[in-house]
Amino acid sequence: MLTRAGRRNISRREFLRDSAGITAGATSLPSLGGPERSGGFDFYVAINGNDNWSGRLPIPNAARTDGPFRTLDRARDAIRRLKKGGAVVKPLTVWVRGGRYALHEPFVLGPEDSGTEQYPVTYASYPGEIALFTGGVTIERWKRGPNSLWSADVPEVNGKRIYFRQMFVNGRRRPRARLPKEGYYKTPQPAVRSPRNTPLDSASNDSRNLRGFRFKPGEISQDWTNLEDVEVVILQFWTEARLFIERIDPVTRTVVFTGASFRPLAWSKGYYIENVLEGLSQPGEWYLNRKSGVVSYWPLTGEEMSKAEVVVPISEELVRFQGNVDSQGFVEHIILRDLHFNHTKWMVPEKGYAYPQAEVASPAFPYWSSPSSIPVQHPQSSQPLPAALALEGARNCRLENNEIAHLGAWGIELGRGCQRIQVFGNRISDVGGGAIKIGEPIYREKDLDVAGHNVLTDNIIADGCATYLGAPAIWVGHSGFNVIAHNEIRGAWEWAISLGWVWNYMPPTRSRNNLVEYNHIHHLGHSALGTHGAIYTLGLSPGTCIRYNLIHDISGGGTGIIQDNGSSAILVEYNVVYQTDTAGLGLNFNALGNIIQNNIFALGKKAQIGRYGDLPNVQPPPPNSNFIYRNIFYWKEGVLYSDKRWLNFNVIQDYNVYYDARGRAVKFFDYDFQQWKTKGPFLDQHSIVADPLFLGASNGDFTLHPDSPALEIGFEEIDIRNAGPRHKTK
Repeated sequence: MLTRAGRRNISRREFLRDSAGITAGATSLPSLGGPERSGGFDFYVAINGNDNWSGRLPIPNAARTDGPFRTLDRARDAIRRLKKGGAVVKPLTVWVRGGRYALHEPFVLGPEDSGTEQYPVTYASYPGEIALFTGGVTIERWKRGPNSLWSADVPEVNGKRIYFRQMFVNGRRRPRARLPKEGYYKTPQPAVRSPRNTPLDSASNDSRNLRGFRFKPGEISQDWTNLEDVEVVILQFWTEARLFIERIDPVTRTVVFTGASFRPLAWSKGYYIENVLEGLSQPGEWYLNRKSGVVSYWPLTGEEMSKAEVVVPISEELVRFQGNVDSQGFVEHIILRDLHFNHTKWMVPEKGYAYPQAEVASPAFPYWSSPSSIPVQHPQSSQPLPAALALEGARNCRLENNEIAHLGAWGIELGRGCQRIQVFGNRISDVGGGAIKIGEPIYREKDLDVAGHNVLTDNIIADGCATYLGAPAIWVGHSGFNVIAHNEIRGAWEWAISLGWVWNYMPPTRSRNNLVEYNHIHHLGHSALGTHGAIYTLGLSPGTCIRYNLIHDISGGGTGIIQDNGSSAILVEYNVVYQTDTAGLGLNFNALGNIIQNNIFALGKKAQIGRYGDLPNVQPPPPNSNFIYRNIFYWKEGVLYSDKRWLNFNVIQDYNVYYDARGRAVKFFDYDFQQWKTKGPFLDQHSIVADPLFLGASNGDFTLHPDSPALEIGFEEIDIRNAGPRHKTK
């Protein structure tokens, strides 16, 4: 594997002490205790418990007059009463025995439930057992219908028949009936044509193109069963709109929706249709008729519906830490450990759902930090996508070794005022939207309001964007001084890690001093939208460092590391990026003052460096100078630069190694190496075109041969062996 030689880097301890302002040991592996050695005051919760008992026994006594509690709420209330009786001078632990517990309302912890630094309050699975909390209900009494279909009546909860958009059979998510069966219909035509007849021109000419489009024969029919059940999904690049049909004009083949998207619907790569009975034609698919309250399902081969466990989610949140930031009443020193959380929902509002980027909508605040910088119209829907574990006004809490899966929207949210939260060793998978979001999409004036100084380490995050396609695995908005380290991220994500929320150099942002290191990001790009990039930055972010990350096999049109609009003052070093669809490194024209040094960008399929974005609309154009030096660019297909339109020589770029392994002469746009060096005083004057002599690039081994010419111009080996989680998970 790769080794690092010679250079002294700032250590994690120094970064945490001097920059992040959190304890130097924050990213160390915590020791886990059990009831036999907790040294504290213990309560117990069990499936066979009783909330009228003391909760002090792990099992019911022989007379069944005492034993564990039945619910988390009862254990929480017992701790409240205990604390009211006087100061607690021991840790408090609630041990949850194995079993399945329904959470149809979130378990809420407030400031009064806090522990202290010395005596925290912990909720944990009993050692060796799995306590699973579900926000779902089971559908039973399935009946065989015509052909291969089975059907069941939808159950009622609290006197109301439930409606759902997700269904899990024997622990696996099943897709809703859809059309077309594979892929998607091609880009639709605008409902109202513009003079130049291009999708984005339509935005300024007629707002009806935000709410409708013209389709081709056979794609949409007014004769479908229960047209109001149908959900149309428009793939609008890096995001999607989910809209309901209001009416169809069969003569003009125009569909009009109950709500709108943020840009014309023809600004897309296509669309598909979900929950349409006429599309129920393959094993594993299902359809819900809202009017009749009947769900239909075509079982997979070998599935016996009399024995199958069919779960549908009815809860949006499972746990909420609810502090009061305004009064500085924070939830503190609470630990959730070794618990399983499954099955949450989120429903598309009546007027549909659309959000410009990252699926982090908030109803109370603007969509963009600087709306003047992006000419978009807001969608009519502004409901946020909730999280299974939602924290607001929480401090010094820990989420450790939990399993979070089968969700309708987000996994974990560290919202307003959340500071010094540790998210360690969790396994997050099969997520409807994104996995973890930190901060908000708005700028907060007061430090107390800002989420920051949080640590996300050693988590395994896999398979997201199951129902909302444009989400990142980890999103950091207006939030700084966070550590995101040693995580493994794979599967269907628009981005693995997204940092920042300003689309320009100004206004100032709270996103700064974030450390992203030793993450293993791989095999992205499996959703209908594909993947935009592995690590993605937006806006000015002084002190942010992206280093020692291993990134590879990024498909779906994805790039390795992207510095998008306004990305500035960011250090990118000692990363290994290879096998990307588009490029290893992506640079927006409006990115400034970033230092990109000592990285390996290899085997990009289209290019190694992608230049893209919106051309500046001011004269003279804004500065566009980054520092790109001591990197290795190595490829066997494609070109070095992806785009020739912005041939801008205002770049400081030197001491790099370039090599086309096909043996072809390296071209810098349309220039050979010697011509390229004459275009600017800082353009590769000391760089070389030479084989870097990797020991096994085709096998992902980018160790350099001792005679590598890269070493002669100062490139340092990269030790990437510690990328990814540092412990074995269950």
